[in-house]
Formats: sequence, C-alpha cells, structure tokens
Amino acid sequence: MTHLTPDELIDAMAEDADLGTTEGMLASDRQAHLAGCEACRRQLADLAGVLGEAKQAGIPEPSPMFWPHFSQRVSAAIGGDAGSGNGWPGWLRWQGLVPLGAVAAIILALVLSVPRVPAPVAPVATDAPIAPDALASSDSWETVADLVGHLDVATASAAGVIEPGVSEQAVLELTADEQLELTRLLKEELTRAKS
Repeated sequence: MTHLTPDELIDAMAEDADLGTTEGMLASDRQAHLAGCEACRRQLADLAGVLGEAKQAGIPEPSPMFWPHFSQRVSAAIGGDAGSGNGWPGWLRWQGLVPLGAVAAIILALVLSVPRVPAPVAPVATDAPIAPDALASSDSWETVADLVGHLDVATASAAGVIEPGVSEQAVLELTADEQLELTRLLKEELTRAKS
C-alpha cells in the first residue's frame, strides 16, 4: 500500500489533536497503514511539530499608522492600474477606436460615391472629312474663321480644308425638318444678296 497523502496526513493530525472534528476522518485501512508505517508516523510527527511551532510564534502588531497608510497605498495602486489599463495606448482602446472606425467608414462611403471624371483624351489627327455637326457649332467655326481669315471655296478646296462632295453629303444626312430650315435660310440669303 502507498504512503499517506498530504491531505490524509492533515486528517490524521486533526484526529490526533482532537480539533473538534468527527471521528473517522481517516479511513480505517489508512489508519492501519499509519499504525504500521514508520515513515508516515515520522511525517505526521514532523507536521505536528511545525504546527506547534507556528502556534508558539507570536505575530507582531503592526504600527498604528499601518492601516491608514495601507488604505492609501491600495487606493493609489487601484487608481494607477485604472489609468495604465492593459498597456495599450489610449487611442487604441475601444473608446478611441469606435470614432476612428466611424470616420473611416464615412471616408470610404464618400470615396465610393463620388463620380469619377474620365481623363481627357487627346485628339487624334485623321484625314477624315469634317463631320457636318462639327461645322454647325458657331463658336468653333468663328475661331477657325478668325485664324484663317477670309477664305473662298476654291482656296479652301485647294488647301484640303473642304473636300469635294462634303457639303452635298452633309445636306443628304439632314433630317426633313433640317432640310426645310436650310432651304429657308438659303432663300433669305439669296433675297438679301439681290437687294
């Protein structure tokens, strides 16, 4: 059989000292082992000796200022721990991270909701004829006229500004209403030129 455990030694010492405990705290087979085992009896005697010396030792009374100072030290330690937290900087605590997260969400929503303006595309020079609707813009035509000056049809055709057949093609692409308006404008110019 094995020797007594520390808990069983305490139970055996309580029975021997008659500390007001009930009889039979130690099982009968463990009591039989204690009666026959010299090592367990020696451990029980050593434990009883330590307990006796502890009872003999006096506990000195603290100084009269101990308790007020103790209370102040405890209060200071509690206050110091509350300020230091768990070692995280103040802005990394949840009270600081919630507003930062809200600001980040607002910025993200703004970035995603702002329409993107495409980058301007550089014009590509081509030898294609000028579209009729491009000529209709008076601002661009006036700018060209200011730059070139007075240009007759023969000179423009020779310079390649107006290709043969472009104006006829533009007239064919007009809608019926646009053709009627063109006819009216031409008649007005002809009557003005005759007078």
